[in-house]
Amino acid sequence: MTFETVASLITVLGAGTILGAYFQSQFEHKKQVKEKEHELKHKRYGAILILMLTKLDPKTALPHIHTLRPDLENITDVDSKLKTELLNGVLFASDEVIQTMACFIHKPSYSTYIKTTIAMIRDLWDRKTSIDEKILEAINKT
Repeated sequence: MTFETVASLITVLGAGTILGAYFQSQFEHKKQVKEKEHELKHKRYGAILILMLTKLDPKTALPHIHTLRPDLENITDVDSKLKTELLNGVLFASDEVIQTMACFIHKPSYSTYIKTTIAMIRDLWDRKTSIDEKILEAINKT
């Protein structure tokens, strides 16, 4: 091998290594961002569902939520927080989650709660679920 061939090989291998390291770094960065986004969604969706349940049954839930969130003193505070969560959700939630939450805020019911929950499951886990509004029949029988 000549000096030029060896120099060319070293240059090519060096450039390949640098490119490989760059793309690996980009991949890791995107992976970390996705993981943080998923964690955020999981926490926010859990909090939103608790607020929604409080809206549906304030007499039972409000005293419990007030111990965790002293700022939520009454149902008006819960309504305000739900609207704030909807507005903040625009940053991370899927369109379906935003739409179903808006429906819940406009017309709170167990039906719109279930629809929002299903949308959150799809958004979080990217999977379908067999849960639907028929689950309300099981709830009403208990």
